[in-house]
Amino acid sequence: MPLPDAQGPADLEIGAGGFVAAFRPGAGGRMSRLVHPAIGDVVVPMDTRSFAPFDWPKAGAYPLFPFHNRVIDGVVAFEGCEYRIAPHPALAPDAIHGPAHRRPWTAVEHSADSLSLELAHQADADWPFDFTAQQHFAIAPDRLLVTLRLRNNGQGNMPGGLGWHPYFRAATDQRAETDASLAFPLDGKDLPTASEAIPRPPGALPAATAYTIHLAGWQTARIDMATGWEVEVKALEGVPHLSVHRMKDYICIEPVSHRAGVLGDPENAIRHGFGMLTPGQMIEGRFAIIVQPARREAIAACAGC
Repeated sequence: MPLPDAQGPADLEIGAGGFVAAFRPGAGGRMSRLVHPAIGDVVVPMDTRSFAPFDWPKAGAYPLFPFHNRVIDGVVAFEGCEYRIAPHPALAPDAIHGPAHRRPWTAVEHSADSLSLELAHQADADWPFDFTAQQHFAIAPDRLLVTLRLRNNGQGNMPGGLGWHPYFRAATDQRAETDASLAFPLDGKDLPTASEAIPRPPGALPAATAYTIHLAGWQTARIDMATGWEVEVKALEGVPHLSVHRMKDYICIEPVSHRAGVLGDPENAIRHGFGMLTPGQMIEGRFAIIVQPARREAIAACAGC
C-alpha cells in the first residue's frame, strides 16, 4: 500500500526572502523541496505524490528515527535482551533507517517561516518501544534551521537516536568537503568494522558514485553549487556523526546522533552517540542548512571536535 500523502496536492510551505522549503507531513514527514533564489533547487525535488513505504523516492529529505543505517539481521541488543525488528524486504534480514519516514506525521504548528511536525509511535514490529519524534523547521533568507527531538514514551528504558537524510542536488564534478576529523573503516555492507575511528584530514569528499562513508568529529560540510554559491551543512548540537552517500546526481550529507551499526554493538553504543532514554527523557539534535556565496579558502580542521 502506498504511503498516504495526508496533505493532498498542496505541500506545506515556509519561506523568507525568497528561500522556500516545502513539506509533506503525510508522506513520512518529508521535506519535498528546498529552493533558493540564487541557485534554484538545493535538494532534488520530490515529484511523486505517493510511494511504497519501502521504495521511497531519492529526493527531498526525510527524518531518521530512532536509528539510521542498517541493523544487521534486524537484531536490537539492549539491556541484555535481543529484539528482532522487521527487515527491509530488499535487504532482508537487515532493517534500515527506522520506521519514522514510512509513517504519516502531523503538523502541530505552521507559520510563514516555521513548521513543527510530530509522530507518535506505538511499539510494533518495526520498533518495540513507544516514542514521540518531532521535527521543527525555521527558515531565514540564508538558512534553514532544523531541530530534531526524540522522547521515550514508554514505561521502561529505550535505546534511540536521530538524524536527517537530505538529497542535495550535486553532480560528482561539484566539490564537496567536510572538516570531519575521524572516519570509520567499513565492511562490505558499508558499516563500521571496529568501534574506533581513524584520523582523517579535513578536505574533499570522494568525487565518485555509489559509496557510503561514516565520519565523526565534524562541524561543517560544504557543497560547491557551481554558480558562485555553496551550501553548508553546519552541526549545532547533538549530531556529532556524519554519514555521506553519493550518487551521480546527488549527495546525501546526513547529520546523525550516532555511529552507524551501533544497535549490534551494545558495549559501544552509548559511547558512539546512541542514547539510552529513561521514561519521559528527550534527546535533541540541531543543525543548519546555509546557502551563501562560495568561500575560496580550503576547509580547515574542526576546532574543538
